[in-house]
Amino acid sequence: MLIKLTEVCRNSAVTSAQNFTLREVFINPEHIIMIREDAHTKTLNAHTKEYRDAQGIEGFSKLTINRGHSGTEIVVVGTPEVVKKQLNLSLTQQLLQG
Repeated sequence: MLIKLTEVCRNSAVTSAQNFTLREVFINPEHIIMIREDAHTKTLNAHTKEYRDAQGIEGFSKLTINRGHSGTEIVVVGTPEVVKKQLNLSLTQQLLQG
């Protein structure tokens, strides 16, 4: 079962200004290795107009996702506790249905 989270995407332009967008991402909770707070994005949140305008953003988490021999990291909206609850809810529902 996949869960829907909101990913923070950074524009990788070579300018000093950093642009950010939010987009939906679907993740398999069984492949998440680690969840930790992303303090860098939290700091940018206080100084970036796009985030100041967004409602309900309290924190950001960096997820490490298993890709076999390597991993990939993404930043999602939500504190580690909020993301953990979403993942546990998804896994619990899958176990109850399976």
